[in-house]
Amino acid sequence: MGERTNRIGSVLSILIVWITVGSFISSQVSLADEEGNAGCKSCHSKLSETLPKGHPSVEREEVKSCLTCHAGKGEAAPWEWIVHFRHYSEEAFSGDCWSCHLIDKAADFTAYDSYSEKVAVKVSREDVGRMAFYYNSWGTSGYLDHRHGLKKLDCNACHGGPFPKEGASAGRCASCHGGYDQLGQKSSIHASALFAHFSEKEVGCNACHKAHQESVLLCNQCHTFDQKVP
Repeated sequence: MGERTNRIGSVLSILIVWITVGSFISSQVSLADEEGNAGCKSCHSKLSETLPKGHPSVEREEVKSCLTCHAGKGEAAPWEWIVHFRHYSEEAFSGDCWSCHLIDKAADFTAYDSYSEKVAVKVSREDVGRMAFYYNSWGTSGYLDHRHGLKKLDCNACHGGPFPKEGASAGRCASCHGGYDQLGQKSSIHASALFAHFSEKEVGCNACHKAHQESVLLCNQCHTFDQKVP
């Protein structure tokens, strides 16, 4: 009986070790696959060859050199917008977030290559995957998200972060487009019709204006107007 118990114990020990080692190897292979995709040079041998016409010539092929001008603090377009919009606005682009990003050993969502500095965000793989639809729409659709993208605005501008959990608030819209008082003074449908029926507490901007889908005209629930809503 004792010998049989010892054999069973030995088999269980071997199984535990095998499972543990297998899981570790699997996680490292997955991580290595992601790391192999991360970084500009996995697709672009020379960053200078990706520059748009009219861009000043550059001598260094390092991302951190780009950040000298494109850190989002001057007139030059922010680096985050450039990288995301240049990729997602190209219909030929077949990649996704994992083409440039990975979740590393510290469980940080990062975007870096051999030249750039690491910038980490805590987020799940599910939340990263959820953003694919929105980035594709932002890059190529005919909706408001794309119109904002053309003006060098990204998720942060309307949602306050790269992985939003809910829609933009009316306050965010007002920070660029003006509040209800300003809209009410303009000779638009806002002043002539909307505010005659509703107060600002009863209806928000997104009642008509949809960012990631076709906008609607709230008035047409009762009326029939041929009014194009941006």
